[in-house]
Amino acid sequence: MRILQVVADGNPGGGTTHVAQILEGLREDYSLGSLGLVTQRDSYLLHHAEKLGVPVYGLDFFQSRLAPRVPLRLREIFRKFDPHLVHLHGGRAAFFAALASPDAPTIYSVHGYHFLHKNPVIRRLALSAERLAAHRTIEIVFESRYDASVAEAHRIASATGRKAIIPNAVPLPELTEARTNPRHVGFVGRLERQKDPSLFLDVMKRLPEYSATIIGGGALKGAVEAEIKRRGLSNVMMLGALPHAEHLKALPKFGVVVMTSRWEGLPILPLEAMWLRVPVVAANVGALDDIIEHEKSGLLVDSRSPDEFASAIRRLAEDAALRERIIKNGRDRIRSHFSEERMLTEIRNLYGRIAKG
Repeated sequence: MRILQVVADGNPGGGTTHVAQILEGLREDYSLGSLGLVTQRDSYLLHHAEKLGVPVYGLDFFQSRLAPRVPLRLREIFRKFDPHLVHLHGGRAAFFAALASPDAPTIYSVHGYHFLHKNPVIRRLALSAERLAAHRTIEIVFESRYDASVAEAHRIASATGRKAIIPNAVPLPELTEARTNPRHVGFVGRLERQKDPSLFLDVMKRLPEYSATIIGGGALKGAVEAEIKRRGLSNVMMLGALPHAEHLKALPKFGVVVMTSRWEGLPILPLEAMWLRVPVVAANVGALDDIIEHEKSGLLVDSRSPDEFASAIRRLAEDAALRERIIKNGRDRIRSHFSEERMLTEIRNLYGRIAKG
């Protein structure tokens, strides 16, 4: 069976990591060339897939929101690769594929509904695009119950349509012990409005005795650098964006990872941090409460108050018993609910079910 994966954004991030996991984890299940990839040209994921020996097709998905050449080029790729199944990842890929009308059945994996946080005009257009994509796919895969409830509330998926919930996951490698400073704080993610790095700087202003490292690039990188300088935050340094392997090496150096996001789907970062024995303090948004059980496997903050984030960070750094309990419970939760092996088994079963009709 030939399966074509399609994801628009091939830069490091949750959706990219998820597709890379599928390509790496399932390539032994299929003959050489039976797994293919379409993604942003000259991107991290495209080059990673090339190294795996996966047939790749590069496109510029970001010419514009309605770039007419993209569905035409997708249609050519569908004909050339001749897939038995197309697995779409993210709204942009699903929308353009819906316009290209592949002959093969399609699965649409939703990696968060970001349109909810756009201006009203963009929100209406994106909602129409999501409904089109959803109604032209044979099955929708959600990362969380939260995204499934959003789809139901906005009538994106039909009541009779086929749906599945397959959470994001992480591999569970053996760990080496790492010496960490409980007062060294990590912010890892794209420097965009969604992640709210400005709130993180507000938090660090209240923790002058702590240090912090920001890992990530994005549209707000320059603004964040300027704000660090303006506020005199000598306790905050920036590393820029890192390849995923380097990002994983950096995580265990943190005493705590902080997520100040305005919204999320089911992100991979907290899964990785929890498995690597790094406790997480996160805004209680999206499906983060699917991952983190408050006071048991992490700390959730219900407000956008920097004082409350700072207080949660201090608790984890200064209460050794709480810290160790949360680290242990966090690893147990990842092992039982978010292992890569479990996720890949569910995807194999999904592909097999659709292949049988």
